[in-house]
Amino acid sequence: MGPSWVAVAKSWRRMLPVLGWLGVCGLSACASDGAFDVERSGTSVGDAAGLGFTKEGALERATSVDGASARQAEADRVVRELWAVAGEHGVSGEAWSFEYQAHGGALTLLSFRRTVRGQGSGSTANWSGFSRELTRSLSTLVGVKPRRLRFTLERDPERWRFDLETVQGQAAPHARTVPEALPGASEPALSDALKVARHLVPAQGVSREGRVRQRARLHYEGMRLLDEVDTGLFEVQEGLGRPRVPASGDTRMPVVQALLPFRNAVGSRTVEVELEGRHVRGEAEARWRVVAAKTLEPDAPPEPMEDIAREYRAMQEDILRHWRQEVADNARYAGAWSFEQLAYWYVGGFIAKGTLGLFEAVAPTVVSVLGRGGTKAAQWFRTVLIRTPPAEREALQRIWMKAEAEGVAALGVGEKAELQALLRDMEQRLRAPLKDLYAKNKLREWARQEYFDVLQPQLARTLGPELMTTYPVHHLVPLEYAHLFPLRNINVSGNLVGVSREVHTGINSVWTLVRKSPRSVSASEVDEVARITRKHFGQWFHVVYDPSKSAVALSSAQKAALREVEVLLGL
Repeated sequence: MGPSWVAVAKSWRRMLPVLGWLGVCGLSACASDGAFDVERSGTSVGDAAGLGFTKEGALERATSVDGASARQAEADRVVRELWAVAGEHGVSGEAWSFEYQAHGGALTLLSFRRTVRGQGSGSTANWSGFSRELTRSLSTLVGVKPRRLRFTLERDPERWRFDLETVQGQAAPHARTVPEALPGASEPALSDALKVARHLVPAQGVSREGRVRQRARLHYEGMRLLDEVDTGLFEVQEGLGRPRVPASGDTRMPVVQALLPFRNAVGSRTVEVELEGRHVRGEAEARWRVVAAKTLEPDAPPEPMEDIAREYRAMQEDILRHWRQEVADNARYAGAWSFEQLAYWYVGGFIAKGTLGLFEAVAPTVVSVLGRGGTKAAQWFRTVLIRTPPAEREALQRIWMKAEAEGVAALGVGEKAELQALLRDMEQRLRAPLKDLYAKNKLREWARQEYFDVLQPQLARTLGPELMTTYPVHHLVPLEYAHLFPLRNINVSGNLVGVSREVHTGINSVWTLVRKSPRSVSASEVDEVARITRKHFGQWFHVVYDPSKSAVALSSAQKAALREVEVLLGL
């Protein structure tokens, strides 16, 4: 039998001051783990390596505030959660319902569900239009009395429409009771969500113009999402028997965005989620979304223990609040942020704060790509960050953290000039050949991880760990020519192919011939050589190579490709 509620409460009361201190030490130690310190140790990350986690960066600063400011911060966060789950990816005719527990201005997500499925593949939603009305009035509408709130969102062809009402229901025991300006997702939180998202998206795939559902239960402990997934029913709802289509390369991020809001609660809890995988006619890839999620109500404690149970939960909330504050104050630069997190942070921040205009004259390419927003812009900017020297990355983060904490207006003249200089250097570096060995190795590492973890997991399973080590991931346009295509993400999925060593050797012979050209090749010629390699070696892309069946054909393909390139370059 476990400890009684009374014993547990007394134990936690005695340990509260100690845990505040241990929270700082423990989190700092975790963040300083050598496995994340890629630049210093040169080691890979292991299970979390799919997105290139490193020790660059710092934990997002948690600014706990009181009163009206705290309630407004809670309201602002809820608007971002509604946007991340429903608004950003919504389609015409779609409707959603979100339930929150309100208490003293603190807002804790309890559940959400898509109540009406829209039509089409979705259109670009406008964040400013989505957020303007809600952000301005939400903190006032919510009030401070304990109650359950239901937000209803309906998407018409032009914009989202909103409604807010009070619903019946007991106060959720896992809900927070003190409003705070909660920090954004730290590296551990995002790493947890990414790992769970990998488990959630089924390997079965989605049929052409089809739709599937996946149900599962997830487990949260305090601020952490545990790497424990209880997978439930997998159901094909449309498209049974049709050919399968691959999932999009960014399939995890919509799932991650739906899981993160549930970490802003107290205690141990289970969240039941329902995912939808859907392929829409005319699109090349299938997409996944979490279309429903709810926190399951725990069993009530015995009646004599109800008061102690409430006190215990309040202490849990207090511990978490102190933990967040002390980590922010005492370990600002101890966090471990990945390049991808930094990229999302910068892209989102530059757009939300309207600062791109400051850089247009000095960094037009950077501004043009970041201005598009979204996952593709962040993925592109990650490849820019890895090419940026560590000292410049640190300076960029230092200045931008001040902008995040105090606003762009708080930046001095010198800081704004330094920020422009950093972006100017990024722009110039985009058009210079990539020579930094660390950057090239990291880009290759990310390419390999993304290829086998996200793009071709079935091939990875077929090859197995041992044979997979013999399969390079080849860039159709090699890294050495990335500077000819500054607007492109050199690690984009369409530029990555997995091939055997034998095939890779044949392709490399073609590029070796290109390097022997007495003149510099143009971007169009590089594209044409990539097309030639795809034409002659494409039958061995993304498959297990059998030399007993293909050796002769591979030799012929290599000779034909070399002849075609010789003609192209006049060699």
